Amino acid sequence: MTRYTSVPIAGNSHVLRLLGRMDRDRHPVALDWTGSGIEVNFRGSALWAELEAPAASPIMWMIVLTDGCPVARFPVEPGVRFYPLVIGMESEQCRVVTLMKETQCMPDNPEATVYLSSLRMDGTLEELPAYDRKIEFIGDSLTSGEGVLAPKDNPEWITQWFSARANYSYVACRELNAERRVLSQSGWGVCWSWEHNPACNMADSYELIAGVLKGPAAEARGCRKMNDFNAWRPDIVCIRLSTNDNGGMNQAQSFEKDRGTVVSGCLGFLRKVRKYNPDAKIVWILPATDCHPELAAEAVEQAVREGMKDVCTFVLPDYGPEEVGARFHPNAEYNQKAGLLLAGFLKTL
Repeated sequence: MTRYTSVPIAGNSHVLRLLGRMDRDRHPVALDWTGSGIEVNFRGSALWAELEAPAASPIMWMIVLTDGCPVARFPVEPGVRFYPLVIGMESEQCRVVTLMKETQCMPDNPEATVYLSSLRMDGTLEELPAYDRKIEFIGDSLTSGEGVLAPKDNPEWITQWFSARANYSYVACRELNAERRVLSQSGWGVCWSWEHNPACNMADSYELIAGVLKGPAAEARGCRKMNDFNAWRPDIVCIRLSTNDNGGMNQAQSFEKDRGTVVSGCLGFLRKVRKYNPDAKIVWILPATDCHPELAAEAVEQAVREGMKDVCTFVLPDYGPEEVGARFHPNAEYNQKAGLLLAGFLKTL
């Protein structure tokens, strides 16, 4: 009879790599941000993860990779249960198994998260190979991977279409052998949302673990705690924001009035990112050509004039009609192309 070993999830284990921002002192750990999860170097034939979705809706999706190859994707159901990550593998082989949350934070449903309690296995956990660098991404739906898995021109806003893997940030980090952290929220900008709501901005709560989430449930799992910036220092911070700031100005028909506010908001956010990441290179990935990329570019130029070092902009090509997934968002093919282009640029840094 096979004997299984249970390993509780702990933030200080040398054989468990927790991915993403979370309260690492809490058990179970909560997976909120896109791409948050765990990575292990597993020798054995079968490995499970104990997961819980405390809210039935919206549905949270997970993906499993083995040495970077996707092998499973599934929704987490309400209640606590074990989910198979790999089964029937050759027991003497080692492979890096990654479990990632595909779905972004849900500010309108702050109870929605995924709790990760333990692993169960019939093998052992070996020392993990090291990454060459660390990269943090701050963005909106384009960085959450919204719509990338959907059929062309699909109109649905559903969590199944989101992906932490099939988006440009994952591709870039794969090419650079980089550990990734993602802070992204659909519809949010630097100053306001696509509806011109100033409460929905990525700048105000950057210093918190998951500041886009509020309320008792979010506070109980550590979302409102100060992030420990000393524990994980990125080599590069990529910001891909201001698309929704432009959308908000379109909604309010306020471009001339708000233009200066967006520039100063982007500049203030650059200062905050630099404050908490004093040694990182900062790259602002500019929005599409119809979303006034000159506003963020102007903020970067002002930061350089002020004496800020290692900050620059990067331009991705606009995506065309054949590169659209759900709700006018770029599909996986475009994200693959964008990730390779970004990786090539980051190599020069």
